[in-house]
Amino acid sequence: MDLPIVGRADELAQLRAALLSASSGSGRLVLVSGDAGIGKTRMATALTEMAAEYDVPVARGYAVDDPGMPPLWPWRRLARDVPCLAEALAADTALGSASARFAMFTDATDVLAGTAKTGMVLVLEDLHWADRMSLRLLSHLAGELAGTKLLVLCTFRDADGTPLAEYLPDLMRAGVSKSIRLAGLSTQDIAHWLRIEAMDVAMASQLEAKTNGNPLYVRLLVDCGHDISGHPELRRLVLARVPEEAKELLGAASVLGEEIDLPLLTKVCGLAEDRVGELLDQAVQAGILRALPSISFVHALVRDALYEQLAPSQRLTLHQRAAEALEESGTAGQVANHWRRAGDLTKTVHWARKAAASAMDDLAYEEAVEFAKLALQFPDGQLTLELAKAEYMAGQIHASLVHCEQAARLDPALLAEAALVITGLGDSKTLTTVDKMCAAALRAPQPDAIRARLLAKRALAAAETGTAAERSRELSAEALAVAEASGDPDAILDGIHSRHMTLCAPQFLAERTKLAERAVELAEVARQPLAAMWGHVWLVDASFQRGDLAAVDYELGQIEQFATTNQHALAWWHVTRLRATRAALVGDIEQAIEYNESARRIAERIDTEATAGLYFAFLNQIHLLRGSISDEDAAAVLAVLGSVRDVVLARVFTPITYALAGDMAAATATFEEFRHMPDTVQIGPRWAPLVYHIGICAILLDDVPTADKVYRIFAPFEPDFGTDGSGAAFCGGSTARWVGDLALATGRVTEAIGHYRDAVSMNAKIGARPFLALSKLGLAKALLQRGEHTDIPELRRLAAEAAAEFRRLDMPKPLAAADTLLRGASNASPLSRRETEVAELVGQALSNRQIAERLVLSERTVESHVRSILNKLGYSTRTEIATWNLRAQ
Repeated sequence: MDLPIVGRADELAQLRAALLSASSGSGRLVLVSGDAGIGKTRMATALTEMAAEYDVPVARGYAVDDPGMPPLWPWRRLARDVPCLAEALAADTALGSASARFAMFTDATDVLAGTAKTGMVLVLEDLHWADRMSLRLLSHLAGELAGTKLLVLCTFRDADGTPLAEYLPDLMRAGVSKSIRLAGLSTQDIAHWLRIEAMDVAMASQLEAKTNGNPLYVRLLVDCGHDISGHPELRRLVLARVPEEAKELLGAASVLGEEIDLPLLTKVCGLAEDRVGELLDQAVQAGILRALPSISFVHALVRDALYEQLAPSQRLTLHQRAAEALEESGTAGQVANHWRRAGDLTKTVHWARKAAASAMDDLAYEEAVEFAKLALQFPDGQLTLELAKAEYMAGQIHASLVHCEQAARLDPALLAEAALVITGLGDSKTLTTVDKMCAAALRAPQPDAIRARLLAKRALAAAETGTAAERSRELSAEALAVAEASGDPDAILDGIHSRHMTLCAPQFLAERTKLAERAVELAEVARQPLAAMWGHVWLVDASFQRGDLAAVDYELGQIEQFATTNQHALAWWHVTRLRATRAALVGDIEQAIEYNESARRIAERIDTEATAGLYFAFLNQIHLLRGSISDEDAAAVLAVLGSVRDVVLARVFTPITYALAGDMAAATATFEEFRHMPDTVQIGPRWAPLVYHIGICAILLDDVPTADKVYRIFAPFEPDFGTDGSGAAFCGGSTARWVGDLALATGRVTEAIGHYRDAVSMNAKIGARPFLALSKLGLAKALLQRGEHTDIPELRRLAAEAAAEFRRLDMPKPLAAADTLLRGASNASPLSRRETEVAELVGQALSNRQIAERLVLSERTVESHVRSILNKLGYSTRTEIATWNLRAQ
């Protein structure tokens, strides 16, 4: 018997409210979760019944527990009820391009929204088994629900360890979403149900204790005669309900999945189709199967129990029959999975390779990894390399690197191909490993295109490790020349990549921009999967350096479109971290920190030192911007810095962190190794930020000789906005500001004023609020040091404006400095002795005639003195003079 819906009044009310809201044009997403048997499907059925009351159509889809399930299976099942959706879902196959998936998602969303003109309910069940592409489509649709008449109900069990776990947080945070977690029924709920069914209410407490209130278990126990004292295990309960004649057939069906495919089942079991239909009808009548919307097991537990009772030899035979039957009509993944369970390794490998290749074509990289792993049943170089390529595209960089090395060891002929799998990542471990593979591959003759790409990789490694900057530029030039001669677009793109990286310094902006623009053009013909991303990433850096935020926004949009279309973790990481940089530049600090946290979560999936390290580098810049750091944060930062001692740019933040925390002795001791570096470090990637931060630390420690070295390096450069092309971790506004800081720290007051005025103009032009305020504070300090009374009104205004901005942006240390300067400026009088006398009498509310009589001056002379006082103090009224006079006393 079916369990009446008891104990779900609140949940049913929420479903009805969501249905009414969606029907009125405010779409909703309802996420119903709970254990197996808890009543999720019953809730979906209840919603279907509600929808019928309002003449709202319902479409249903579901995922299945089968590794061979093709991408988008739940949506393809749902398309049976929405025929026009099937055409939209076929777009990825028809177009065959990198942008197909995004276009398909958009088309599918538009189709569903258009179909729901009078309202529609979409039910997607068992999403804990869903593939990532299905979940991406759901996420895409969730973002568009607000203006539609769609109600989407999703059911799932525990999401941990499934692809759903990655998408669930964003789905639950969506403004249109509602989460319903179903718990077990209480003793009172079960008693109410028993009372409705005219059963012994006294059983309720025992049933609740035995089943934890799980409705399915309650029903099974009650249907088994209510005698819980001799309650057998669940599998025996399930099998007890199975008609004896149908056991063998249902055992075969359990091998195939939760939904019954009648033609396939007929082939596998060897019975006549009429007999199969007859036995299935018996199973439906016994409550083992449900007939609508298609014939399927009533619950996964039922299927599991039937599968477990099969003898091992039966399972092998049935899986073999299933694989043979599906080879003509099924997906490669389904066939591979059945051959695996049938124990045929050779056929498993064959079909798993086909499934992996198909998933790569569909841009379903995570699925490609799983099938590539399935294909790797025994050591094989080519299969291992295919797995490495899939892992790289799925963002599993560390695993990909390991398998690249394994592939080369298993088959030395694959060494060059393996060395070229990973690109675009700059942590020392990855670069060193790839560089060794490239060096080994170059010892053998290679085609020009391959040789160019290997040389480019070696140039990148030399540039990133900072050991041979000049050599890296030579290698990159050679790589690009060989690539150009080969005419191969991928080789040229690699050559451009290496050349760009070796020119990562402020003075090479024009050449880097041209290289980036050419990379964007080549992306249309190159075979590299990330070709469309790199040029735009480099152009973001160049646009930051020029202070062109409109161009930054355009390029970020291009990267985001690539990330959305391809769902590549590295692309998402780049767009997210660069948005953090953009937000911090204009003073949206909280938003910047949120973006940085999002980038950290993505970096954890990529699992490389470079991606993870930039998270902490960004936080360090926020601490530096605010001018202080808590003891707790300082301890955390120093612990991280201790783990990357081989990265000199990271290491320089050790003395900076100590200085921000107030431990000047430790800061001075750890800074000692950096004092000579401005004269010795080679120009290359991250040269500029390293020397810049050495200068910053020198200012914090009042180390004038080191600050002087840094000033002499950067003073001749035309001011820009500080990024150097090596991956903008942070943009600190106009470089004129920190060159002004260096000038002021080394006693170059006149030069400092010039630099600060440039910085104020440049930062104001792009709306870089934190750095505009810092520039104004610096200019005020420089004017105060110059000591001219005529500067007092301007420096007071600058300091006041800076202090107001520091308060708004929560920058405590700069605020304290601005307040101190304001107090000093208030005490400094720009007035002459006679003007001071006049100001005092103005403060006594005397008129000009009275002041003239008191001081034995002409009234006209007093008027001239008052005008001069107003001008020097930056005031416009006599009342302000009186107020100033009181403060000065």
